Amino acid sequence: MITRSQRYYDKEKGADQLERYKMLVDAIEDYAIFLLDQEGYVISWNLGAEKLKGYKPKDIIGHHFSDFYTEEDKRNNKPSIELEYSKAHGRIEDEGWRVRKDGTQFWANVIITALFDKKGTHKGFAKITRDLTERKKYEDKLYNSNIKLAASFKELQKLNVIKDEFVSLASHQLRTPATGVKQYLSLLIDGFMGPLTERQMDALLKAFKSNDRQIEIVNDLLEVAQLDAGKIELNKTSTDVVSLIEDVVDEQVDIFKNRRQKVTLDMPRKSLSVNLDPVRFRMVIENLIDNASKYTLQKGEIVISADQEGKFCKISVKDTGIGIKKEDISKLFEKFTRLSDSHTKNINGSGLGLYWVDKIVKLHKGTISVDSTPGEGTTFNILMPIGVRHG
Repeated sequence: MITRSQRYYDKEKGADQLERYKMLVDAIEDYAIFLLDQEGYVISWNLGAEKLKGYKPKDIIGHHFSDFYTEEDKRNNKPSIELEYSKAHGRIEDEGWRVRKDGTQFWANVIITALFDKKGTHKGFAKITRDLTERKKYEDKLYNSNIKLAASFKELQKLNVIKDEFVSLASHQLRTPATGVKQYLSLLIDGFMGPLTERQMDALLKAFKSNDRQIEIVNDLLEVAQLDAGKIELNKTSTDVVSLIEDVVDEQVDIFKNRRQKVTLDMPRKSLSVNLDPVRFRMVIENLIDNASKYTLQKGEIVISADQEGKFCKISVKDTGIGIKKEDISKLFEKFTRLSDSHTKNINGSGLGLYWVDKIVKLHKGTISVDSTPGEGTTFNILMPIGVRHG
């Protein structure tokens, strides 16, 4: 049985807890916390509400909470709608512009909770408001920046398409006369136009070499333009990678001899069949081996290996050349990239070869990676899905 003294103690304890709770709410400065009656009129006001909204308790208690809303929100009956929603669903959370006593606006996060007694009778509302103006400014700034970036990106895409179309058109137009020049130079060099002096032959050979380089660059531009336009289609067939590499090395053997470079083939299998486009992939191997030779000093060594690793064919081209700085490796496969180095300034190149190699390897669903140490050499590793069993 509960005695009268116990009931009195519980009543005093409850009153004390209520007073402490009131003191706690009143002391909070970072949040506006106040009560509304059933119709939305303010019946309490804490320090946080005073700081945030600018009203003293005597100025706002008894006034309708719609005073905090913009004129547009009032016209749209937003205050009443929020109270009705809160009463029906228990609570509502909203973000939007609210108005201080001096007329200035702030971006608010608002939670309105409907209050009911134990019998379920509606008694009013509790309202908590936070000022998120700084966050809103940051979000708006970020949003506007994203809009500008999206517009810039769209414009860059448009310009890139125009550029690719121009490169393709210009390359086609350049290749025809360049090929014609090569034919006439060949006729002169082969003696079809009569005998030449040693000086004339020397000049023609230099012109032929320069013209050949021009055609090579034009062809590179055309290939890259086709790649960027998505017009490259692979004609895959079961191809012996070992034979393909051996053929490429045989074609370049004179170059290796002139540069006094040692070339080693490390291929334990007599054949290794991979499902790939033999024409395109041959150009990949040619480019990597040619690069290894160009960037390896005389008497250097190049090791070319190919073997099966699980469901993949691994091809490596390793050289003892000048190497690549760590910060430059990520730039290797970018379009028109030419690394600046005292050893490379006299080496010809369009900056398109490795870009093209990377694209072709990826079209085959393969990967290419680079390991390099300046002054010691570079290794390019290709992993290609085999697609068919090796022979």
